[in-house]
Amino acid sequence: MKFTDRYDAKYEIWASESKVYPLPHMTGLPKFGARKFSSHEAFNAWKRARLEEIAVQGGVRWTK
Repeated sequence: MKFTDRYDAKYEIWASESKVYPLPHMTGLPKFGARKFSSHEAFNAWKRARLEEIAVQGGVRWTK
């Protein structure tokens, strides 16, 4: 049976490769800590403010 015929074959391929690929990192993300919100509206307002802050500074950069 070919790998393309089996849905779970990707796990076997990943395990046999045994190489860890580096994931990109974001730089320029504003610092923020853990917060609790009383409603979805409050969370969405906070999230919108963070996105505007990121847009004003020119966005984020993905690095290796």
